[in-house]
Amino acid sequence: MKKLLSLLLAAAMLCSLAACGGGTKQADLSKVMADMKAAVSNKEMMDLSAEDLMPNYGIDTADVKQFAAYVDSTGIKGDEIIFLEGKDADAAKRIKEKLDARYQQKETEMKDYLPEEYAMLKKCGVNQNGNYVSMIVSPQYEELNKIYDAAVKG
Repeated sequence: MKKLLSLLLAAAMLCSLAACGGGTKQADLSKVMADMKAAVSNKEMMDLSAEDLMPNYGIDTADVKQFAAYVDSTGIKGDEIIFLEGKDADAAKRIKEKLDARYQQKETEMKDYLPEEYAMLKKCGVNQNGNYVSMIVSPQYEELNKIYDAAVKG
């Protein structure tokens, strides 16, 4: 009986530990963006405000718990970094759909007019981890994505 009880307790502990790992952790997206700004080589970037979410992305601020956005200000580079945390899973899904649409819009715009930027764009993408959604478009995609992943992945 003691062995059975010990096995059940051990199994319960393993399950509880497994439930904690692999998920998302709470991230301060402003801090993540500050870390990225220090790493980004394009110095012609600007921050976006909450008022920019609807006109630029079609994202309702009511769906957003927190966000940070940093985009190329010249219009000749495709660099665009945006992170959002949805208020819940449904909000995150809507945000992901909007960022997917924005990514496709960038593809269409760059394909014929900015072939070098288009090639860079094809190596980037939109990602979702729990309620966190990101779109990183940068020649430094791998480096920036590592910073982001370290902040949001458990």
